[in-house]
Amino acid sequence: MRKSHAVEILARRLNILPSRVHHIAARLADDGQISKAEGSRRYPPELNEIEVTRLVLATLADNGLGNVHSSVEAFSRLTSQNGLRFGDALSEVLFGPPADVGHVILRHDPPGVSVIIDGAHHVYGSDTPTKTAAKASIVPGYALMAIAAELQGHVPTQADSLVELARLQRAFQ
Repeated sequence: MRKSHAVEILARRLNILPSRVHHIAARLADDGQISKAEGSRRYPPELNEIEVTRLVLATLADNGLGNVHSSVEAFSRLTSQNGLRFGDALSEVLFGPPADVGHVILRHDPPGVSVIIDGAHHVYGSDTPTKTAAKASIVPGYALMAIAAELQGHVPTQADSLVELARLQRAFQ
């Protein structure tokens, strides 16, 4: 997938300015975490699944442009109680079989993630501090499901339909 197309999907689905996602992608490219355009800028580079996952993670865990590299490293390495890394789980949600994602909450300090996938609650990293407030990013599950559908080749209207079907299925359970 072209980097510009991935940026457009993320900006539209997460309601973030495209320029913000572009700057995040530029920081990742400068750090060597995703492909960098060579020669003419009219031909943005193709990103593989690992690079797209990094871009999605950096956008979800945005904690300032100066922290892009450290955020991706910290959040992708968080592990659950059963030893699964969050970066791997996110990649499976984005490129694996369709998953029903209830919510994603990314806590920045200390890094941690709470996510509901197919009705099961998963916690990555340390538990939530009980006596302090923490900066966090909350991503609706339907947004992540739609991003995954579009990354897998569905047009936006098909992605919206898949999300609505998942919502209906959840309502009848």
